[in-house]
Amino acid sequence: MTETNTKKGLITKILFIIGIIVLVLIFAFAVIKIVPRIFTGLASVGQFIASPFSSNAIKVSSNDSELLSGEKFILSWKYTPKEDGNYNFLYDCQENLNLQIISKDGPKNLLCNTPYNLREVQTAELVAVLKKENVYVDFPVTIEYIDSESKNVLASGEIQLSVKNETEDDGNAIIVAEPVTDNSIDINEPAPTNSGPNNGSTNNPVVRPATPVYYGAADLAITNAYTLNDNTITFTISNIGGQATGLWYFEYTSPNGRVNSSPTQLSLNRGQGIKYTLNFDDDTDGTVRISVDPRNSIYEQNESNNYDSIVINGNNNSSNDDDDYNRNDDADLKVTEFEVGRLSGSRFTEDDEIDDNDEAAVRFTVKNIGGESTGSWRYELTNLPYNDDDDSEESRDQSSLRPGESREFTVSFDNIDRGNYTIKVKVDSDDDVDEESESNNTKSDRLEVTN
Repeated sequence: MTETNTKKGLITKILFIIGIIVLVLIFAFAVIKIVPRIFTGLASVGQFIASPFSSNAIKVSSNDSELLSGEKFILSWKYTPKEDGNYNFLYDCQENLNLQIISKDGPKNLLCNTPYNLREVQTAELVAVLKKENVYVDFPVTIEYIDSESKNVLASGEIQLSVKNETEDDGNAIIVAEPVTDNSIDINEPAPTNSGPNNGSTNNPVVRPATPVYYGAADLAITNAYTLNDNTITFTISNIGGQATGLWYFEYTSPNGRVNSSPTQLSLNRGQGIKYTLNFDDDTDGTVRISVDPRNSIYEQNESNNYDSIVINGNNNSSNDDDDYNRNDDADLKVTEFEVGRLSGSRFTEDDEIDDNDEAAVRFTVKNIGGESTGSWRYELTNLPYNDDDDSEESRDQSSLRPGESREFTVSFDNIDRGNYTIKVKVDSDDDVDEESESNNTKSDRLEVTN
């Protein structure tokens, strides 16, 4: 009897364990088959919830994104509203910029940072006017769709525009592209296997740059920029990156301040470069500023080497003015220009009164007006806009300037304090250069910082 009960108890335990295993298998099967459907259903619900907001972008376009001051342009946008409402137009405040809308009654000024009701139309005729000559301004424009009852913004879109002023003299230069020889890098050296495809055209007159070739993305760089005479400059643009650039162009300001664009340039492969000579047809003094890939259409390793500037005299004669260099003299560093102001992004604005929330900056030009190269040198900035002991800054070593060559510098300062400051620059601050004269090594300007 006892043995029979023992066998029954054992059988019961085995059946119980088997039952648990079966339940576990059924539960696992349910998890595998049913749970993904639940999450799929939740995803569908999420898509349903999000779908009403997926169409809240207004597509804004212009017949011209690079405008001339005073010329009309057309702004249009596309949006299919589901609610009754109307459109608002607004643009950010920018120094020297005024925007006008053309109505049946003529041009009407639009206040910046202020919505202007456009009713239900999806196009507008506008005019961008610059109040100052020789300036270039980027500005965003926003179109909003406003619900008639709640006055809430149901959709919006933005476009970035640029406007420059028009001058009587177009300031175009004659551009000559020519090959130069550089034996420091083997032209037949194959590209590294991890540098990416070299699929660019080689129809340009090309040359290996004097700087090392890097791996990774493309990298356009300006090197060896200097004056050949009073109306002519030269510089080299090289791809020191690891991949081809694709099509590109550069911009340059003429001495009168007009911004000009080069023709479209063919792609530069890894290590290729072009030497350019620009000859200006006028006799205006000024600074020629060069900007490679100014719209940042090329993905590059480094954007800081895309800019350079050269001061030219424009005299087109042999007189030895203050800024002309004398071939018979020793090297002679001179600060030819010095301005105080603020920096917005990479754009410097001259201003002797700024806010303490601004990024203060100085811009100055140094030229070697002597007859020999300077060798390495430094500059020092003093009386900076800080109310503590950290009111000076010395630069790192600067590369040598040839006779007649100039270089422009922009230096910015964060977290400034309120007050009045006479900021001063001194070149060759360590007295490393044997100069013809030390009397032209300094310049200063006064800056007021308010709240």
